[in-house]
Formats: sequence, C-alpha cells, structure tokens
Amino acid sequence: MLREAGDDFQADAVRQDTAFELQAKAYLDALGFELHGRQKFADIGCEVDDVAEAPNGELVYFEYKGSFQGTRPGMRRTDTVKKALLTGFLLRFTGDETPYYVLTSHRPEGGAAQRMIEVALEAKALSGLVELNHPPDSQALKERFGWPMRPRMGPERTWQPALPMARHG
Repeated sequence: MLREAGDDFQADAVRQDTAFELQAKAYLDALGFELHGRQKFADIGCEVDDVAEAPNGELVYFEYKGSFQGTRPGMRRTDTVKKALLTGFLLRFTGDETPYYVLTSHRPEGGAAQRMIEVALEAKALSGLVELNHPPDSQALKERFGWPMRPRMGPERTWQPALPMARHG
C-alpha cells in the first residue's frame, strides 16, 4: 500500500525540515555567509544548526525553524519558539556572546510566541529573528555583518548556473 503525503506526520516533518534547511543555507550563502555546519555544545546539552562566518569575519550561530505546511509553520508554534530560544539562553548563560539568530519561514502573529521572542531579544539571548527572503531582514543582516565579499556573478565565481541552450528551428 502506498502512503499519501500527510499519512506519516514525523516523516513529513523531517522532509519539510530538510527542505527548509537547504533553502536557509542557500539564502545565507547568497548573503555572503560561509557555513561551517552544525555545532554541538555538550556542556549545555544543545546544538545550533550552523556556525557561519559572516562577510565581516564575525562568527554567527544560526538555528533553522521552517516549514510550509500546517496551520502554525515556522516560529508560530510556541513549542518551536521555546526550543529555539532555550538554546540562546543557554549560550548566554555560559558566557558565549556569539550572535545567535533564528532563520524561519514564518514569524509569529502575536500571542505568546511573539512575546517570548520579544523577551529573548530584550535579554540578548536572541540576536534576531530572520524570515527567509524577507527584504528588511536581509537588509538588517547585511548592515550588521557586511555585504557579500565574494563575486556572485562573473568569471571569478566558482559555480555558474547551467543555462539551457537556445535551439533554432
């Protein structure tokens, strides 16, 4: 028997998390961040999804929280917000001052999730909440960490997109 999408909530969640993580990495790469991968902090029992080197050379921690299905995607679920913010509070508790950002597909629309984020920002346990492909958030990251230094187009670029060849009849 074939399974329909949605039959297995956990499998769907893993697929969505993986798809969002790939999008988040591409987004950060386009902004000039060099990604170094997941980092575990055994002393506090948590991890971040990526340690990145910003265009200005500063290290930044990123957590990815996104999905594109369901009624409360991204940072609209309070349990998701709690997990993301706890990491920031634990890092600050240990004295780690590395900027900690959560990259999400959806911001909360008020309520408890929004209030928790506001408190975490005030406490400096969260450096910022970034919505994927939201121009003001992209601009804020560029202003904080610098503009991409490496070429995005041209012969110096190490990867060029493959363009289809035009065919003439």
